[in-house]
Amino acid sequence: MGDYCIKDGYEHRTVNATMEAEAGDYWDAKRLVLSHYAQWHAYDRAAGLVKEHGLKTVLDVGCGVGHKLMDMIAPLAEVTGVEQPTAAAKAKELFPDGRFVSADLERPDETGLGKFDLLLCVDVIEHFLDPDVLLRFMRSHCHEQSYVLLSTIERDVRRGKSNRKSSKAEHVREWNLDEFGAYLSSQGFEVIEHRTAPAFKMGLWWPLIKDRIRLLRKGVSINYNQVAVCRPSGGG
Repeated sequence: MGDYCIKDGYEHRTVNATMEAEAGDYWDAKRLVLSHYAQWHAYDRAAGLVKEHGLKTVLDVGCGVGHKLMDMIAPLAEVTGVEQPTAAAKAKELFPDGRFVSADLERPDETGLGKFDLLLCVDVIEHFLDPDVLLRFMRSHCHEQSYVLLSTIERDVRRGKSNRKSSKAEHVREWNLDEFGAYLSSQGFEVIEHRTAPAFKMGLWWPLIKDRIRLLRKGVSINYNQVAVCRPSGGG
């Protein structure tokens, strides 16, 4: 397994704990509520890109059950979500008018979906055994003027600079800001914007409030997500 631009000595997991065979009832009631709050700031930036650049088509790779895609992006552009089969089925149930495509994202086949103005991959890449496959899939759906937005946990902020393995079983690996920028560049993306952002939108849902309190007690900043906006180097 390659190091994916992550520091020497980091321990990469060898099992994807969120694969369909393992997931079962992954999208339980709690996760459905949480999906309204998690990654909100990444989707807000995506909505800003659509408005700023007049983008017309958006592909969300690993869209979950589609709450933020449909609530925040669909009013602005034509959207398509790609997900593992159980999540795609749940998204179709929740949003019957939405366009959701099932795919094994660890081994994606040609979708025939064509090229898109904006491609999103929000808090997905850390789940992949081989994220090179994911980024090749995304590049295959870029044209020369496409924008690409990816987000993932910022390891140093969330775990501490000495961390050498994710404490979350579903995360195969986690990058810090410098590592992730270097990795994206190594995979043929020009990083034009890269910053940290809150991992969740503020809300009055009690489990979220408890999590905030726990982080504050541990001295962990709420800005432990990183959002990178890229262009495909040399076109799609």
